Amino acid sequence: MNSQQYMELYWQQLKDLGLSNEMINLYRQQMEQSMNTTDQLLPFAENIKQFNQFFTGDDADEEALSREPEAVLLNKTSLLTQEQQWAVACGADLAFLNGQYLNDITTGISKQDCRQLLSEWWDIDSPEELYDMFAWLRESGHRIDYDIILQAINSVSMKESKAFLREYIAANELEEAVVMERLRNTRDALELFRSKQLIHDKLQPDMLIWDFARIINLSRAGFDAGHIGYEAAIEQIMSCVPVIRRTYSSWKHLSLSYQFARCVWNGVEEDSFQALQNNMNYLLQTPDSPWVVLPWKA
Repeated sequence: MNSQQYMELYWQQLKDLGLSNEMINLYRQQMEQSMNTTDQLLPFAENIKQFNQFFTGDDADEEALSREPEAVLLNKTSLLTQEQQWAVACGADLAFLNGQYLNDITTGISKQDCRQLLSEWWDIDSPEELYDMFAWLRESGHRIDYDIILQAINSVSMKESKAFLREYIAANELEEAVVMERLRNTRDALELFRSKQLIHDKLQPDMLIWDFARIINLSRAGFDAGHIGYEAAIEQIMSCVPVIRRTYSSWKHLSLSYQFARCVWNGVEEDSFQALQNNMNYLLQTPDSPWVVLPWKA
């Protein structure tokens, strides 16, 4: 298969995933400007990070990753109860990185910017599309794929791992390229977190927060964008609380799991990893942080 055929398969995959023709054409123009046309798969490999970011909806500002932690932003007029603020704080890894309020439904970002963010990163332009995304994140999200990838990693050899993933996830060459990238990312992430003694037998990362933190942050952005009302946003966020409480033992456990998931889906980048580590340590120590003010166990 030459590069032209491979890319046509790629665009069809985007369409099958539900992207509008307008978004596909825009993304196609951006990608084609950055790649040289050859009969190799290298151009696609060079854009794999962009592909991963697009479909994970990780809208973190890349400039923010290079900055030192800044002050915690709190809305002084927030009407949320402590329990509701606790729930919002479960999405703080990304919200803090993007300079959003950590104690309210509103993010502090304008309606226009929230609409643009949801449209560009999530292809969400209506309440119906937002609720469809909530349903997918709640029912499966990316954590199902991770469980299969982890099973593959526990296989005896890389060859067996690839065969396992081809059977259970990859339906075509495009999906196989993405899955193999995530297989490598997972192994790199495990090696990194173990080398820094961030995970061990009694503290293992769990992918649930990668999906449920996005429900929390999408609810807030959806409210600010005008796609859902205040009470509906609270309902979506609070529905995440029981399973999060059952899954994690502390704010640190939750944060490390989010960071690990980000490495799996976006790749291990030392600068980004260190920035998220710095942010976590800041949120675990600064006096006005929700992670300090609100105890993990009530």
